[in-house]
Amino acid sequence: MFEEGLIIKRLLLLLLAGLLVLTLLGCTASEKEEETSFTGTILEKTESGLLVEPKEGSAELNSADKISVSLKDAVLLNSQGEEISLDDFEVGKEVEITYTGGIAESYPAQIHNCLKVKLLD
Repeated sequence: MFEEGLIIKRLLLLLLAGLLVLTLLGCTASEKEEETSFTGTILEKTESGLLVEPKEGSAELNSADKISVSLKDAVLLNSQGEEISLDDFEVGKEVEITYTGGIAESYPAQIHNCLKVKLLD
């Protein structure tokens, strides 16, 4: 009888440890965020980012009419996909912004995890 109780306790402990591992794996998997893109018009340009107005009909426009995009780790591309410098970006030009994560709800809204900005024709 004593051994059966010990076996049940060990099985219960093993089951709880397995659930803990599955929970931790689930949290790690959900942290991998999908890339999202939208098209917008450049309103302002600084050394570290762009202020853009999302194109009509984009989901990002539902968040805000102006979005500040940090270019800290972003790759800057022309319409052919070749790397360019920030000097090639001008106010009034259309761009495609690709990012991960959410949009910070401030005004203007903010995107901190910008992956790339593509200058459109």
